[in-house]
Amino acid sequence: MAVLISGIMYIIIGIAFIISPLTIFQFFADNVSENWIDLVRDHELVAPLYFTVKAFGVLLLSSGLLMIMPLFDPLKYRGIAYLNGVIFPFISSIILLKNGLFIGVKRDDSIHSDYMHVPIVIFGVILIVIFIMVLTTLLMTRKDAKEGKE
Repeated sequence: MAVLISGIMYIIIGIAFIISPLTIFQFFADNVSENWIDLVRDHELVAPLYFTVKAFGVLLLSSGLLMIMPLFDPLKYRGIAYLNGVIFPFISSIILLKNGLFIGVKRDDSIHSDYMHVPIVIFGVILIVIFIMVLTTLLMTRKDAKEGKE
């Protein structure tokens, strides 16, 4: 069940990033410029970031679909659950939470130290929950997997 839930979360987030990263950003951001979409077309920093987020959405979508495979043959596809459900969310959540929560410490004095990037923190929390859920499930079924039981 943990693998299925993580797959569904990856699919939902992936589709949201593919359809419109701007909508996701506007949901969390207080100040999104009216001409932001113009920057996507020709800005040297914003355009690559926008399309990289869309490409990341495709990666999450395909990873989510891949996470469904262990349901059909849990022993054969157990490695997928470790890679997509443990390693990827663990490393990604560390990066996201570290930079989302502690970015205020690195900023200048005009911004308080309690400043954080809410979308980055939320995505980091989602990934840490997936990590804990899948790792716990894999550890609980470890003995059965070694014995060849599904």
